[in-house]
Amino acid sequence: MSDQCAAYVEAATVPPGTLIKYGTANELETATGATGATCKPTLREFNVRLETPLAPEERLGLTGDVKALGEWQLSRCVPLDSLDELNWQATVPLQSCRQLEYRYFVYVEDLSGYKQIRRWETHFKPRSLGPCSEIQCSQIDVFGITADNADLKPQVHRGWLNHEVIVQLKFNGEKMFQVHDIETFDPQHVQLKIVPVEMTAGLQVEYTKQEYGKSQLENQPTFGVPYTRGDIVIFHITVPLEKMMQQHFRLDCYTMSNELLGSANLVSSELQGSEGLLHLRIKSASDAEETLARLRLPYVIVQPYRYSPLDFKTTYAHYWPKSWPNLDVGHRGNGKSYIADAPAERENTIASFLSAHEHHADMIELDVHLTADGVPVIYHDFGLRTAPPGKQITKPDQLEYVLIKDINYELLKRLRIFSVINGRVVEYPSHNAESRPAHRIFPRLVEVLDELPKSLGIDIEIKWPQRRQGGGSEAEQTIDKNFFADRVLHQVIQHGCGRPIIFSSFDADMCTMLRFKQNIFPVMYLTQGQTKKWQPFLDLRTRTFEAAVNNAQAFELAGTAPHAEDFLGENAAQMLQQAKDLGQIAVLWGDDCNSRERVKYFTQIGATATCYDRSDLYMPDGKQEAFFKSPALMAEFAAQCRI
Repeated sequence: MSDQCAAYVEAATVPPGTLIKYGTANELETATGATGATCKPTLREFNVRLETPLAPEERLGLTGDVKALGEWQLSRCVPLDSLDELNWQATVPLQSCRQLEYRYFVYVEDLSGYKQIRRWETHFKPRSLGPCSEIQCSQIDVFGITADNADLKPQVHRGWLNHEVIVQLKFNGEKMFQVHDIETFDPQHVQLKIVPVEMTAGLQVEYTKQEYGKSQLENQPTFGVPYTRGDIVIFHITVPLEKMMQQHFRLDCYTMSNELLGSANLVSSELQGSEGLLHLRIKSASDAEETLARLRLPYVIVQPYRYSPLDFKTTYAHYWPKSWPNLDVGHRGNGKSYIADAPAERENTIASFLSAHEHHADMIELDVHLTADGVPVIYHDFGLRTAPPGKQITKPDQLEYVLIKDINYELLKRLRIFSVINGRVVEYPSHNAESRPAHRIFPRLVEVLDELPKSLGIDIEIKWPQRRQGGGSEAEQTIDKNFFADRVLHQVIQHGCGRPIIFSSFDADMCTMLRFKQNIFPVMYLTQGQTKKWQPFLDLRTRTFEAAVNNAQAFELAGTAPHAEDFLGENAAQMLQQAKDLGQIAVLWGDDCNSRERVKYFTQIGATATCYDRSDLYMPDGKQEAFFKSPALMAEFAAQCRI
């Protein structure tokens, strides 16, 4: 128990009338309430019942909007005491006339005293307590269930990272093992288990085997997770930050009859950067000199958000009320522009975003990259066609292709911009050559967040190149993934609060990062599914809508953004219903959305939102106003703002 938390428990046991001060709290001092009445110290008793017992190392915590409850801060929580395996209690001194808000959460402490949030109550509105006129008042609650739970189902989700990291080891490809002798080691019939060599407080190993409706993270079976080629199995390991580089693991491989075949050693110091590929040798359990198989094992490391700490005040990570209508989302603003018959405004510019909103788009979708000097900018492609100043360009092969991640922002603004449309080279004004600020290409993310009206929602797609099934990648990327995510999150948290915002990415690991680094904004997994238009990606999670839904369930994403091509068949409505049954949203996108008839069709089959080009042409008939142009709705998003 931390010293601060212990102080609250000690103060709560002091007899009424005793004057005590701790930290900056003043709950035991007589004060004057808002109505002029005298507020006297009162002991408030919080009783909580759990539906299932906690793990031996887990504790129940309490936090709220007053100093005695920690002001929503994890480090200043109030710990509850266990009465038995299902009932917990804490007594806290509070002002008798005070209206307060609070939440419960489950946590563990590592050896340094830092807390990890295992689970917390994520109701949009916190619990509330009115004034109490008695010397001692009692409150009885059920963890995860409040008066707002009409269905009496607990609303509890995993927490966000603070002083711990997540390591994911990913069996998410088609050819993971290279086997020397199929008779000795059959990768089609094996059970896998990750075993920590050193046990420490705050260390937890979980896994997801992604199947529809059963993809949630859970503890490993005794003899490992059954695995065969084509399965998606991801080991999700939580490690205290200070132990990260010292921790050792072992991958044990069992037969289906629970006999140990062999093992491979994993050393945390080999996990370089945010992601990579481990090359492991599985050594025989009976002969340590014999290599049974080689394994190419991808990993990703999720670091905590590096800027200001977040709190329990509220969360929008799963806030998408069922009462909302199907939303209209402007793709890159008012649509693609480097094509024939393009709209008047260039895509991914402030002018294009405003045009979509003027035509009643509820949200716009935009694409974010980082420049070489770490500036989040808006542009769709990973790179651009350009040419030196003054050079006459007549043929496409005269153009150079440069990646945004290799260019500083000031240079990017000076570059000439070209597109090739039906074999013809077309030049567009560079950022610096455009006299109208709203029409300038490469606007910074912070400019977009500051200049767009709050009533215009934003789908922020994080661009990260994907490896293709047939080999190669969409583009090279040398920027660290955690750094990229933190830079974007910092600007969105600082400048984007108070409006509907959702993150998306084609990169499943980027979605995982955005989910566990913060607790404010929802995240959805963007996927191309079973398309005939592009080559499949290497990650099996990208291949089908069901695989995307399973991944969203595993890591508690808000939902998915699937390609519309998957929903042109007879079972389209049923597919969308499967996502809804898991509480997920589904935002459809793609050229197949680009007509009034298709927008209407996708609404009818149950899409949460439809993302399409040309809001000026395809907006549904009769729509008079964007959905979020409502003071009441805008007021609901005000609590996003932490500063």
